[in-house]
Amino acid sequence: MGSSHKELSPFDYHHKRVRLGKLIFLALAILLVFSFLLGLSVGAIDIPFNDVIEILLNSNPNGGIYAKILFDVRLPRVIATLFIGAALATSGVSLQTLFRNQLAEPYILGIASGALLGVSIIVALGVSQQPFGPYTMSFMAFLGAFLTTFLVFTTSKAFGLRPVSVLLIGLAFSFLLSSIVTFLQYLALKDIHIIFSWMMGSFSAIHWSHIQIMAVIVPLGLFLLFIKVKDLNAILLGEEYAKQLGIDIKKLTQYLIIVVAILVSVSVASAGIIGFVGLVIPHIARLFLGYDNKFLMPASALIGASFLTLSDALSRIIIRPSELPIGVVTSMIGAPLFIYLLLKRGRGG
Repeated sequence: MGSSHKELSPFDYHHKRVRLGKLIFLALAILLVFSFLLGLSVGAIDIPFNDVIEILLNSNPNGGIYAKILFDVRLPRVIATLFIGAALATSGVSLQTLFRNQLAEPYILGIASGALLGVSIIVALGVSQQPFGPYTMSFMAFLGAFLTTFLVFTTSKAFGLRPVSVLLIGLAFSFLLSSIVTFLQYLALKDIHIIFSWMMGSFSAIHWSHIQIMAVIVPLGLFLLFIKVKDLNAILLGEEYAKQLGIDIKKLTQYLIIVVAILVSVSVASAGIIGFVGLVIPHIARLFLGYDNKFLMPASALIGASFLTLSDALSRIIIRPSELPIGVVTSMIGAPLFIYLLLKRGRGG
């Protein structure tokens, strides 16, 4: 009697994997569209899906109260969640691969601590609305993040820009800057809620001016990461193997640090610190698509964008008409997910 299970040839196996990958990406694209529409629909005032679609298709910002809410408040907010979710998730994939450490995440280089320090300084000095009005804190957050990246980068050069050295130096700067932020919090007790709002993250202050910046920087940053997927795949097999293929580890480390730093700096300057997106999303994407960065990185971008958009929608309906900080929601969802993934991996050896 012949076996009822026919072994797949390498060609058939590859064809099956490609088909499965296409189905997964189709599902992720549908999830992204659903997340986008849901993010526009829910809030202190719910807008029916049909009305959302009709207003968007008509592109008429003068079409009543629903149109005003959509175009003035929710559309820039939801677009920001898509951009930042994709930026943090792909940054997480890049750093986890570079450091070959799946606990690495975008804030591990001290970038977030630098951004928070920039905000804390002007709050402690009582000049949080000067000299750029409502954009002063965003500017200081970006400046703090940029200067921290520069310090981590220049210090790491003394150690040959080895990935492990960069990781440890980034952690050291993160702890140092966090201690300075704590000190500044004591000096700014009257306005400490401003610092805490940055620590917890929020999309409530997003304007179209933020989107204009993100619309240039985030797609460019994602492209610059995507074109390095082959180099990142080589690193998965070890630094020595990557060097044999002609990959300059120091240059690649330098390249990735700069691109990730720019993406994360823009994200933090716009919406504050949002935890777990860059840590958990790459793990979720690996469950479906494995470790090949050619598929892992775009999948992480799609999942990260959807996850953050859905989390922001949830933050607006849990205690409406008020809203929770986005970092609280991503932590509530991300922490249990991460623990589950760790347990699942542990049981699987």
